Amino acid sequence: MSAEIIMISANDEVFHNPEYLSDRLVFNYIDGARQSDKAEFYSDKKRVIICRKKGSKSVWIWTDDDVCNDVDAVINIAKAIREFDTAGLEFFTKPNLTQIFSDMYALISNDLDYQVKSEFSLGAYRFTGNKLPESNAVTVLKYNKKFYDALLNFYMELKDEFHWSEEKVNATVKKYTSYNTYLLLKNSQLLSVCVIRNDSDELSSIRSVATKLSERNKGYATIVTNTSSVMHSKNGNSIMLYTNDGNISAVKAFKKAGYELIGKVNLIKS
Repeated sequence: MSAEIIMISANDEVFHNPEYLSDRLVFNYIDGARQSDKAEFYSDKKRVIICRKKGSKSVWIWTDDDVCNDVDAVINIAKAIREFDTAGLEFFTKPNLTQIFSDMYALISNDLDYQVKSEFSLGAYRFTGNKLPESNAVTVLKYNKKFYDALLNFYMELKDEFHWSEEKVNATVKKYTSYNTYLLLKNSQLLSVCVIRNDSDELSSIRSVATKLSERNKGYATIVTNTSSVMHSKNGNSIMLYTNDGNISAVKAFKKAGYELIGKVNLIKS
């Protein structure tokens, strides 16, 4: 019989499980959340780690590779998550867990209207550290408050493409200014923005990259290459990102920028 899933602390011994450590970079969201006082963790203390930040619809589920063959274990995962009692959750899982978890979560939910709205694979990529900046004509700077108006105007220009309201732009920009955000400028003009998440001595994770419409196919790979090179040379840490496997142009740009595929997770939107 599979062990019960209970709430654990961010310092639980399960985080030293060799199998988890081997997947740690691909599931770096969980490691980053361990530094946050808003995160909750649940585990069977051996084969499963569930991570959720309060107020977030994102639920990250790490398991060892054999859990997908243990129906009881998957049912326990679904039961634990069902207790969150929140609609519209998004689940990040290993690819081999996706289908059985979706089936078991629907069963445990006892909701005939439950359905998976979309499901797709995300590639986890790590910067190789051997890619030099692409151009001396651009400058990469870390955000500071003197760039606030430029950053706000930058995202206001993109709000229709992102389907954001002006209120959403203001809230998002305010949030980004609290992260490590890097700006790519040319002739003092802001061309691209790279937002870093889970920034630590060991790991930096790129949350998003945005580029002005007029600079598309010019700035996207450039800012990722330049930012990653600057961060790697200064910090020496691992830099990684996720991208939708179906976004061929993004995958091509990240590979061009010096990133290599290290693993995959699946995103299930319910």
